[in-house]
Amino acid sequence: MIINADEPQYSITNPYPWYKWVQQEKPVYRTPEGMWMITGYEDSMMLLSDPRCSHWGQDSRTFQYLSPVEKAIAQTLHALAPGSTPAFRKQIMHQLAARTLQVDEDDMKRQADEILDGLRFSSRMEFMNDYAHPFTFGTICRVMGVPQEEVDAFSKIVSRLQGGYLSFIDEKSWANGEDEQKKIFIDTLRRLIGLKRQTPGNDLCSAILAVVPADNQNDSFVISLMVLLFYAGHQNMMNFMGNALVALQDRTEDQLMLRESLPFAIASVDELIRYDSPLQSVLLITQEPINLHGTTISAGSQLLISIGAANRDPAKFDNPDQLILARRPNHLGFGAGAFRCIGARLAQIQGGIGLHRFFAHVSNYAPVADHISWSHFSVQRGPSSILLDINWNHGK
Repeated sequence: MIINADEPQYSITNPYPWYKWVQQEKPVYRTPEGMWMITGYEDSMMLLSDPRCSHWGQDSRTFQYLSPVEKAIAQTLHALAPGSTPAFRKQIMHQLAARTLQVDEDDMKRQADEILDGLRFSSRMEFMNDYAHPFTFGTICRVMGVPQEEVDAFSKIVSRLQGGYLSFIDEKSWANGEDEQKKIFIDTLRRLIGLKRQTPGNDLCSAILAVVPADNQNDSFVISLMVLLFYAGHQNMMNFMGNALVALQDRTEDQLMLRESLPFAIASVDELIRYDSPLQSVLLITQEPINLHGTTISAGSQLLISIGAANRDPAKFDNPDQLILARRPNHLGFGAGAFRCIGARLAQIQGGIGLHRFFAHVSNYAPVADHISWSHFSVQRGPSSILLDINWNHGK
């Protein structure tokens, strides 16, 4: 991605210097792949709410070129769009809002404490697999209604998949009986659907089933929808936890505040997301020509809304490259408008509790040199592994 000699090299480890350069030099930037990259906050906010733009999966011209998995993701995301029938988005948002108000924070804290207590025998931890994964996956299991006695086994299956289960959203892939982990994963969701049809509860699976007639075709779609919701509630939150841990290393005063105050920790999640968002970009398709900063973008063009760049736009945020936990930013890490994350409030509570309990148990930590690996996705950002040296807080 070299434009000229003054341009910094794009880096998966730290893309923000490159974002800043593009933002300053080319606010409407044509990528080598032919997409229009938008980096300004106000431009991004406007386009995410602009009826002249549609989600990539809702554009008929784009849809025909998608892979089977991408088509399944697009169809499932479309079901969560405002105005869709059945009213999945309305039902899910209503249920998540209810759960958010009723979230048992003590139960979530107990889960975090149990995980961390089990790790205290060692002075080293692989943060993503040892803590971030079981904590975030355990939370989404409770939200979805997975029976408690099945959570640990389900979590271990997903851990072995290393976040690779989004491809299971494609129903046609279920027929491949050679993949034992996939079969176990899908069978677990089938059992959950059967259980919640017989005995509905105060959980997200029951809320979805309440608006879907019971038949095999609908159950297949519900499984695809649940795969997407599991992935969003698990993988995105894992990425948040990893990004936050990297950002907070050596910041002892911030760690102290997160350790001592749960409300502060929950409120700090927004600034941590602004500073290094798990969601890095959103792809839109223009339905009409759009003029932006003197550049006419034709209908049918791909718009890459750079969330990571917009969240550090100096025209919107003072000292955007500084992490200031007391800041309460209106960031784009949860999207905006029709693309707003339906589980944003639950994510804030979960992220805050996860960090609060980690720092309650850990007095200080340091990543082992050259042992942070980053996932290679343009849409999402987060470490795939972080090996830590740990000093435990034995007086917690």
